[in-house]
Amino acid sequence: MTIGRSMLAGAAFFALGLSSAWAQEATSTPGAPGATATITGKQLPPPSPPFGGVINEKASESKPWWAPRVVPPKGAPNVLLIMTDDQGFGAPSTFGGVIPTPAMDRIASQGLRFTNFHSTSLCSPSRAALITGRNHHSVGFGVVGEIATGYPGYDSIIPIEKGTIGTILKENGYATSWFGKDHNTPSYQSSQAGPFNQWPTGMGFDYFYGFVGGDASQWQPNLFQNTTAIYPFEGNPGWNLETAMADEAIHYIKQLNEIAPDKPWLVYYVPGATHAPHHPTPEWIKKISDMHLFDEGWNKVREKIFANQQRLGIMPESAKLTPWPEGLPQWDSLSFEDKKLFIKQADVYGAYLAYADNEIGRVIQAVEDLGELDDTLIIYIGGDNGASAEGMINGTPNEFTTFNGVAVPVKDQFLWYPFWGSERTFPHYAAAWAWAMDTPFKWVKQVPSHFGGTAQGMVMSWPGHINDAGGIRRQFHHFIDIVPTILEAAGIPQPETIDGIKQEPIEGVSMAYTWDKANANAPTQHKTQYFEMLGNRAIYHDGWIAATTPATLPWELSTKTPPDVITGYNWELYNVDEDPTQFTDLAAKMPDKLGEMQKLFYAEAKKYNVLPLDNSTLARWNTPRPSLTAGRTEFTYSGELSGVPASAAPSTLNKSYTITAEVEIPESGAEGMIVTEGGRFGGYGLFLSKGDFGVGRGKVVFLYNLLDLKRTMWEGPELEPGKHQIIFDFKSDGPGLGKGGTGVLSVDGKEVARNTIEHGIPVTFPEDETFDVGLDTRTGVALLEYRYDTPFRFTGKIDKLTFQLEPPAKAGP
Repeated sequence: MTIGRSMLAGAAFFALGLSSAWAQEATSTPGAPGATATITGKQLPPPSPPFGGVINEKASESKPWWAPRVVPPKGAPNVLLIMTDDQGFGAPSTFGGVIPTPAMDRIASQGLRFTNFHSTSLCSPSRAALITGRNHHSVGFGVVGEIATGYPGYDSIIPIEKGTIGTILKENGYATSWFGKDHNTPSYQSSQAGPFNQWPTGMGFDYFYGFVGGDASQWQPNLFQNTTAIYPFEGNPGWNLETAMADEAIHYIKQLNEIAPDKPWLVYYVPGATHAPHHPTPEWIKKISDMHLFDEGWNKVREKIFANQQRLGIMPESAKLTPWPEGLPQWDSLSFEDKKLFIKQADVYGAYLAYADNEIGRVIQAVEDLGELDDTLIIYIGGDNGASAEGMINGTPNEFTTFNGVAVPVKDQFLWYPFWGSERTFPHYAAAWAWAMDTPFKWVKQVPSHFGGTAQGMVMSWPGHINDAGGIRRQFHHFIDIVPTILEAAGIPQPETIDGIKQEPIEGVSMAYTWDKANANAPTQHKTQYFEMLGNRAIYHDGWIAATTPATLPWELSTKTPPDVITGYNWELYNVDEDPTQFTDLAAKMPDKLGEMQKLFYAEAKKYNVLPLDNSTLARWNTPRPSLTAGRTEFTYSGELSGVPASAAPSTLNKSYTITAEVEIPESGAEGMIVTEGGRFGGYGLFLSKGDFGVGRGKVVFLYNLLDLKRTMWEGPELEPGKHQIIFDFKSDGPGLGKGGTGVLSVDGKEVARNTIEHGIPVTFPEDETFDVGLDTRTGVALLEYRYDTPFRFTGKIDKLTFQLEPPAKAGP
């Protein structure tokens, strides 16, 4: 299908003396320095073209010849691919929400709103599908990378047989870049030792500016420029990644436009918003709080969103609002204290979404200011899955309490109430807000069987090519359809080989057929789509969907044994052409249809690497993976080392361990961090105290921070000048997750402190923090007592630092 662009010339390559595999269309004089050519795109990168000049013995009697520069087909647009995080279908104003999102509204008014567009229900799986055009299990992301397992559909490795949109466009002459969240680099390959082929720069993106992992503080993120850690927030109060990445993207686009104005670009723009931590600026918190959007509570907000959706035509008049679940509290049942906290949580969340949309709007405006808007295909997706209930029933000031299975009571959360959204918190709202943000659907993030987990509001514009400004499209589509849509717009085929590796087919279908107003009600071309996550599953086919009833609750992470993954689930059946919210379950009335759909699910599951099904959750966090630490029990360091992710560091979780530090103290004394992992929201540190006004400087301290809920300290003497040996020996009360234990701090062979902890962190330290030796990056583990400012460099000398780990004891026989 040709979308308003010139047909490619078929014979010009012969004049260049190039092979038919290399060029389709040429410009300028063949062999001249300014010559360009458009390749067929079948073989990436294309083979080097044969020399087309003349070589004799003398240069004066020879003719030079330059290989043409590869350019995309004439009329290929810039591509601005935007996606927010954990947003929920009903959150933005564009899809009926109460939170203002004028940038998204702008693209919708200039182009189309897609109301039946679907994700996988979790972050990194959706992102893998988005950049490859294949189903998430097809590219190794059956689950989030942090709980990868050793099966082809679950190992968090995108196969080389399934190249990304970055690689395809880059080799066809595009400039490619990635800003924001990278949740597709395997956690066990995210250290300075690489390998880097699964980092953005190894997946076809020339430039990367963002963070690696599922989430990050927006005040002190684990930020990278390409593969190098950077710390622009140090000494820069008020710095926030949402604004910084917009600034960086604008600079990148402007620079590219001035240096190479004719070169199309792909900008993949994926902020951390609105995944926890919810970190808007104070100005945005005040702006949204003053609007009182959430004061009536989640039940009334949900009703208001649904009314807006029907008024806007997002939902047809026949659609029904799904019932409120029994497992979540009704707003009117809450105390005044509960309501006050939950309104604050929602105000900060709303501020975060509005702030992120504002920064996205700045990027879009910069494209227009450069005169590039008419030549840019903009795709703006509201979330990579449904709204997140991972704050548990009451929300939390620290998301890592959830990931470690710890609920924080409402009364305790008021300690953080005045600072909610600041760098002092890592906050997430209560689960009921997630259900409301997914209006009108059932369920939330993690749940692939119901549209509350997978429905994403999406808008798309390309002036002059999408000719139904403000139109609504109801055709069923999925994240895997974005890559083929971009390729059709650019006139670039799927390659047959990349780096000599035969490519497997793209599994999505182009959405470009929906762009013409005459096709507003055309039948969907995406006929069948399976869904699966954590054992929960569904299958869509020709307007019907069969879905399992979730057997576990996303807001109750636990180690309880789940039901049998095959026989322990009930199935539901919906005609979503007539019942778009999955309101009326037809399973009992139509068992034959249900059986037909179930059979189709298992056929698709075999086809796309979904098997074996696995419904375990927390247990998979500690699955052995091929990390750089696998099988090691002893680790040795000296001097300084920083920014090491948990996958490449000695893990002290759920086991006994001994840390031995051999240090040298100068005549002037010393202070600073010897070794740490984690930070303000959980972790440990062995350091020499800073002291106050010179008093207490140089005391040996080991501090254990239990998720910012409790800090336990072992205190030793101030160290005199000279060499010293410091040992912290911890004996776990295990086996089992989160067991406490007894720690002994010794200096120069003498015990100086003994203390116990009732509980340890069971699953993970904060994902955006790192293991550091000789300094402490990002946030410190201390809060009030022994507080210090990062990077808190050790001012003595670390001659040798050793970790000796005992393998975790196994529970049971």
